[in-house]
Amino acid sequence: MRKIKIAIIGWGNVGRFCKQAVENAPDVELSGVVRRLQSVDKDKDELKGVCVVTDIDALKDIDVAVVSVPSREAPGKVKEIISKGIPTVDSFDVHDHIQAVKKDLHPLAIQYKTVSIFGAGWDPGTDSAIRTILRLISPDGQTTTTFGGTKGGRSMGHTAAVKAIDGVKNAVSLTLPNGAGCHKRKVYIELMPGADFEKIKNQICQDPYFVHDDTSVTAVEDISLFDTMNHGGELERLTRNIRQAYSVEGINPMMTANVLIASARAAYRAKQNAQYGAFTFIERPLIDFLPGSFEERLKGY
Repeated sequence: MRKIKIAIIGWGNVGRFCKQAVENAPDVELSGVVRRLQSVDKDKDELKGVCVVTDIDALKDIDVAVVSVPSREAPGKVKEIISKGIPTVDSFDVHDHIQAVKKDLHPLAIQYKTVSIFGAGWDPGTDSAIRTILRLISPDGQTTTTFGGTKGGRSMGHTAAVKAIDGVKNAVSLTLPNGAGCHKRKVYIELMPGADFEKIKNQICQDPYFVHDDTSVTAVEDISLFDTMNHGGELERLTRNIRQAYSVEGINPMMTANVLIASARAAYRAKQNAQYGAFTFIERPLIDFLPGSFEERLKGY
């Protein structure tokens, strides 16, 4: 069986777990990792035996590029890669911008006869599929999604947004449940010498990632005392006669990476069938995300 050849774009927490997911999958293999020039010589032990480059053009035989850069950088990077005819998957997580991203990427993917599956993490992504199923069972219900799990969790997108602010040395953004569908954000930051804490705090609280939630920002000496890789969410839809609930909790970047590698299968199959375009997770058949033959994928139906 020919394996699907994967390139990982970016080497943060999600990229590292993508490598692990590739190694654990029966039908994909790693062609290489694309990193920024200033980082290309780092983490040599983790990347032993892996082709590490600064430009995707330096890699050969790529079937799908897994874009694991910070969420706000993802659409631009995806446009660059699909313009080369290479299928992409990413976990862009700004819910309010999903339709705008599709409008931007879809004609480009068609033009270059390729495929992009975007917003394909666990939320948005698999949770989006669950929300769709809840609507099918109960058309008149109201769905709430409450993030944080039982103890609060690390938001990858929110954390990356804070780390990108000038004067921030390191940071973590934790999400805590605050009632059905409502959240608190607790942001811990290590400051660069001479950084203006109040200015940074205001910038965080006014950022679109945080502006709608109760957000506290605290300067600390050591982020590791507050950091976690765990996250989770609960989905619930209620009507008079029907109650539905779903929950997920675990290592945030691991869950995201597993969905991305599953999405790479779906993107590869879509291109093989000349089904070009940019698609959200719920626009592709779920069976295409699973490994194995068609018959094997139907087992347990």
